[in-house]
Amino acid sequence: MTRRRTLHAALAALLLLAPACGGDEGGGDVAEDGVADGSDTLDLTGRSVYHITMTPKDMDPITLDRELTDNPGKYFAFGSTHIAPAVSLAVSDNVISPRTIYLTLNFGIVIPSFDYSIDVDGPGEYPFVPAEVSNPPEIELTISGLEYRSHVAGSDGSISIEQWSTTPGEVVSGTFSGRVLQDTINEDKRWVDVDGWFHFVLPEQNNGQPR
Repeated sequence: MTRRRTLHAALAALLLLAPACGGDEGGGDVAEDGVADGSDTLDLTGRSVYHITMTPKDMDPITLDRELTDNPGKYFAFGSTHIAPAVSLAVSDNVISPRTIYLTLNFGIVIPSFDYSIDVDGPGEYPFVPAEVSNPPEIELTISGLEYRSHVAGSDGSISIEQWSTTPGEVVSGTFSGRVLQDTINEDKRWVDVDGWFHFVLPEQNNGQPR
């Protein structure tokens, strides 16, 4: 599975292939502007969008293309609740069709303090790292009630950040791919293969923080 690729080269190909999904509880729209005409370039100016294809063990692939631009306060946790003056960042979304899915891209601490060390400090490739608890940057998924976390031992892959900032109005973008294992004490863990990209425009800071 490709670990890294240029974001804008992936956008058109992925969006052209991905079907729209309905039954959205989260309120985000399918990110399809600029795709209908088959253009190989997309205007992402001012837009917060992501694409993900998930292939759970023994299941068909599930593809989501989502636009979060119109309601950033609903999706972005970018702030300092309980950790000031440190700042954390996470982006969460959920849908109810074709399955009930909760997704969080957790970037962790993005502005450090004396008590909280930084998790993401700029562009680069961040491999999934096993840990007992959350270890950002990481992918958190819940599909039909089963939880998958990229920090679970045996997960393999990475999040590749291409554009990075902690300034409201600027862009955080990149790609991710790998295998994310189920968060369970059972020895026979299920898994989900993930592949996708993200392009987020940072909102003004709020009082949120990663789950």
